[in-house]
Amino acid sequence: MASKHQTVKLEFTKREGTGKGTCRKLRCKDQLPVVLYGPEYKHGLAGTVSARAVTPVANSSHRETTLIELDFADGGSASALIRDVQRHPLTRRILHVDFYQVLKGHKIKVEVPIRVVNEELCKGIKDDGGVLVFGERFILVEVQPSDIPEEIVVDAQNLNVGDEIFVKDLALPEGVAAVTEADLLVLHVEQPKEEAEEAPAADAETAEVEVVAKGKAAKEE
Repeated sequence: MASKHQTVKLEFTKREGTGKGTCRKLRCKDQLPVVLYGPEYKHGLAGTVSARAVTPVANSSHRETTLIELDFADGGSASALIRDVQRHPLTRRILHVDFYQVLKGHKIKVEVPIRVVNEELCKGIKDDGGVLVFGERFILVEVQPSDIPEEIVVDAQNLNVGDEIFVKDLALPEGVAAVTEADLLVLHVEQPKEEAEEAPAADAETAEVEVVAKGKAAKEE
């Protein structure tokens, strides 16, 4: 199961000036310095976008799967994904964003987050006290830009203790192919730790009894 990606429109204004001073002035005007890279922008196209408009996307857990339509002042446009976000080391305020152009008809590779639903109804957890353990929280997929899934949803309701879900078990939408290794573990339900530790404890107790018994026998001899 997968939910469809979002598309966000942003106005992209080309800029000539570079350097810290120029960028600082732009941020004071609620404009964020950005660079667009990609097949048609191999050397990078410097520009600005509204800081207020791009911040929710850049801060989202789905930022790498959110398709962004950049509209240019001359009437042109480019589809892109956020590839990198630079932040202030102390305030975490966004300082700069890198976009990567995606072309219609050309597949791209993108990491998609995995979201588990119905964990509270999971049989292995509710009935047997098991614990849900993640192996992977993201998988790499190859897909057309217009078909990027926002996330891959896994239903945990019918999982029992010992059950495992691998990449090959995920229900991917049509046109989406997993690049991540098929046999990679996504998640599983472990038995309760108390039960897992109970057996070694019992073995240790038995071993202690045997040592005492041997010591007693040796003393009697």
